[in-house]
Amino acid sequence: MVQRRETGALRRGSLVGKYRLVSRIGRGSFADVWRATDTVERRPVALKVAHPGVVAEWGRDEIEHEARIATRLQHANIVATRNADWIGGRFVMATDLATTHLDAYPRARRSSKVALRVVRDAAAGLAHAHRQRILHRDVKPENILVFPDGHAALCDFGVSRFAKSATATYTEAGTLGFIAPEQAYGKPSMGSDVFSLGLIAYELLTGVRPSWPFEWPPAEYARFHKKVPEPVQRVLRKAMEFQPRRRYRNAVELHEALEAAFARVEADSKPAPRRRRRRKPRAAPSPLAVQAEAFRKAHGKALGMRYECRQCGGPIAEAMHWCPWCGAGEQSFLEVTAYPLACPECERGVRPEWNCCPWCHAGRFQSNGRKPRHDPKAERRCARRGCEGQLQPFMRYCPLCKRKPGRLWSHPDLHGRCGRCRWPISRRYWRFCPWCAKRQPEAGSYSRRR
Repeated sequence: MVQRRETGALRRGSLVGKYRLVSRIGRGSFADVWRATDTVERRPVALKVAHPGVVAEWGRDEIEHEARIATRLQHANIVATRNADWIGGRFVMATDLATTHLDAYPRARRSSKVALRVVRDAAAGLAHAHRQRILHRDVKPENILVFPDGHAALCDFGVSRFAKSATATYTEAGTLGFIAPEQAYGKPSMGSDVFSLGLIAYELLTGVRPSWPFEWPPAEYARFHKKVPEPVQRVLRKAMEFQPRRRYRNAVELHEALEAAFARVEADSKPAPRRRRRRKPRAAPSPLAVQAEAFRKAHGKALGMRYECRQCGGPIAEAMHWCPWCGAGEQSFLEVTAYPLACPECERGVRPEWNCCPWCHAGRFQSNGRKPRHDPKAERRCARRGCEGQLQPFMRYCPLCKRKPGRLWSHPDLHGRCGRCRWPISRRYWRFCPWCAKRQPEAGSYSRRR
């Protein structure tokens, strides 16, 4: 069969066989990747069109051989190859269309739960390939795709062999920064794929990628130790071992060890079976609890007091630095905040467009550079000329320039003022000022005097 020559450049809207090109997703050293529509089956696909130079260098037989290998791998955590064919002189592979890849998936860097789920999925897919005696050779975040339902899958098996020195990032053995030491010297093994996945896991969980000489513990180990359960830590450490003989020999061993570790974590987290006991009479609520519940029903919604104090359980708002009922500080809203992110210092909610935390003095972070949208909860604008900061009630600083509000805050549901900070309080109910922690007269004392 004679291979036809390529005719014309690919453009948006072009028809390649039965595939209509919608938009270019990316350009790699092996192929261009397009978002396309299968006009026969009426479904979206990712279409990889091999570069002419790759075809000329490696030849038709070699590329078809790798395509047959990819088609042979059928697993939920390996991107399915739906079709591989020569169309108009171009070699084309159609695969399932993912939402994004791991390097552009911020949820995995914000949540250790999501990151570990992605690592488990990638280990399962890699283990299936290793059972078939197939190496990946280029395990990196861009080759781990994330689908709409949240599951992750590996792609580009065998393709790294065709990416011969395309850029400074690639070598014949893989991608610099993620390859195992023995792979860098041209001796890849299944353990090399394991090492690469271990580096990806550590970078996801800490934000730092271990580098030469790969001594343990790497940078940011304290964060790794805090976020990862101890049984899983041991597995990931062994996956990143510098010496191949001390590492898992393949992803099958890694996957089995990971699943056993997570089984232990889940077993330890289950509460022990409770014995049936006599039901004791319910104790009468304390006067403080009665006052707190009465205030929550009357004013809690208007003041945003939908959270509970970590010490007394009384209602508090995210803007409060101390509990107005027991005076406890260091409240954390890390897991319950309605904001998309949380300040690393005070653990209160923040937005990605802000330059700093409006609740605490120490909270500074990197903004995403976008212009803040209109905030319906904002009641003021920053007083600094040229600043577009919007201030919600009880913010201590402007979230864009960190300037303090010019006027003291007030609220229609709070009729008193703290004698120290002059911020609004409820003299009738609160025992402490939630803004400066000054103790107030006992709740109810003012009403009795009247």
